[in-house]
Amino acid sequence: MRRSSTRSLVGATAALLLILAVAAAAPAVTAKTSSSAAGHPCLVMTGSGDPAFVKNFNPYAGGGLPSNSIAQGAFYEPLIATSAGAVHTVPWLARSWKWTNANKTLTLQIAPNAKWSDGKPLTVADVVYSLTAGRQSPVMDRIGIAAPGNNIASIKVQGAHAVVIKLKTSDSQFIPAVLNRAFVVPKHVWSKVKDPATFTNSNPVGSGPFNVIKRFTTQDYVLSKNPHYWQAGLPKIGCLEYQQAASNDAALALIQSGQVDWTHNFVPNVEKAYEAKDPAHYHGFFSNRDYPISLVFDDTQYPYSLTAFRKAVSQAIDRTSVWKLGEYGYETPADGVGLSGLFPTWVTDKSVKALAKSVTTYNPAAAKKTLTDAGFTYKGSQLLDPKGNGVKLDIHVISGWSDWVASNQIITKNLQAIGIDSNVRLEASWGDWFPNAFSTKNPTLLWQVGSRGSPYAYFYSNLSQNAFIPSGTDATPTGNWEHFANAKATTILNQWKGTLDVKKQKVYATQLEKIFLEQLPIIPVVIGARWSTYSTKYFHCFPTQNNFYADPIFTTNPDNILLFTTICPGGKTGK
Repeated sequence: MRRSSTRSLVGATAALLLILAVAAAAPAVTAKTSSSAAGHPCLVMTGSGDPAFVKNFNPYAGGGLPSNSIAQGAFYEPLIATSAGAVHTVPWLARSWKWTNANKTLTLQIAPNAKWSDGKPLTVADVVYSLTAGRQSPVMDRIGIAAPGNNIASIKVQGAHAVVIKLKTSDSQFIPAVLNRAFVVPKHVWSKVKDPATFTNSNPVGSGPFNVIKRFTTQDYVLSKNPHYWQAGLPKIGCLEYQQAASNDAALALIQSGQVDWTHNFVPNVEKAYEAKDPAHYHGFFSNRDYPISLVFDDTQYPYSLTAFRKAVSQAIDRTSVWKLGEYGYETPADGVGLSGLFPTWVTDKSVKALAKSVTTYNPAAAKKTLTDAGFTYKGSQLLDPKGNGVKLDIHVISGWSDWVASNQIITKNLQAIGIDSNVRLEASWGDWFPNAFSTKNPTLLWQVGSRGSPYAYFYSNLSQNAFIPSGTDATPTGNWEHFANAKATTILNQWKGTLDVKKQKVYATQLEKIFLEQLPIIPVVIGARWSTYSTKYFHCFPTQNNFYADPIFTTNPDNILLFTTICPGGKTGK
């Protein structure tokens, strides 16, 4: 859900200088197994700009802490893992499933041999509890069971190893867009927790592949392999180690020196800065299979609430400069819909494609006309809203997120050019930034938290009344950062999930795309990059362009459990 650890934390000045550097391609390498002995007993990972580590393994809450994100995958397991872009749907704790009753009843067969780390069996009662835990606390609601528009009629145990989920209506998107977000926790532990939102879970009881906290300090921690893991032969590696890096410079030094095997930071000129240091083993894989990074503000606040204003802002942004300069060529311009990275084949209508292009084509003159046609005026070069007030749009960003600082400097200059008083507002740290960002009290760039298993989730987050999060409230549960909903879109979304016919689903997708472009609730800017910088000196089997078995970022759920159980020990030259 959270991407807090995936952004780079570098000094803004250094990044802007690096943007001017000339890329140097690393020599090509032929993949072959090397004879080098494994020098790292643990797969060593690092983020960038992480705070001093706190022993908080709460999978539901934790403010984006790396331990919180890794808890899902290392300790707590999904029922079914649908990887990014629905590339793979992998049975996990649910070993199989079956739809009946006109696709309104889903029966899950739960692994009979799974156990918790305290020795107790993982049972169907744990699964039912985990799926319905939203009734105990909103922070535990992974499937929207407490939401007023939820489609779940009941969740019950059937025999010793089956769980039956009955829906009110057929829902073709239930597995990729809803169940994909669920994980299973032990009922005998969590049912006794008074406040799941603040519980630190410092001694977690889990069923996952790494369930032993071998070491924990403020600067690093080690999670050891579950010796009694229910899936024979997994995980393939003995332990995970997460090291703190105070900045991107520190993280880069760690991976360059080989002290760290894997990170997921923005690295300008990765070919020269990293790969060239050891072409046989050092690799950068920056995938663009993602939703867009978008400019987001609270759509309930005037003048952001005016559709014409949002469209004009979109027309004013020079996405090519953001892509080539701010994002160093790694995050390509987004189209107006925002699906071009993860689900490009779902945008098929020619009129939609044309409109999607028009709202994202850099055209300051058109942006000014859009504004004046909607009642905005100019006092000299200053833009006034229809009420006669000067328009201000400051964009907030963490000072160390160098690519976003650079991108926002481009965007604010673009907005200044059409008369908007706009500046980059730097926040000192994640803790200073995210409370106001996630509730959109401050305009900012944000990513999507909708499931990557289906494009339905993207439209659900941004258009559905059932996903709507009130103004001023943290929108993490649904990703409705902009506090926007559309009644017509909600009806179409319900029709979409009611059919298994992909052709009909694409018809509904086209209808939603038109509504999205008409309203433009968020402003897609660039397609997010899934950063992965990794060494094959001691481990291999990382995701690559040719073997994209999961999102390469180790804090992405549920993909990270596929990563943690697929990566192999042993050195290898080449990717």
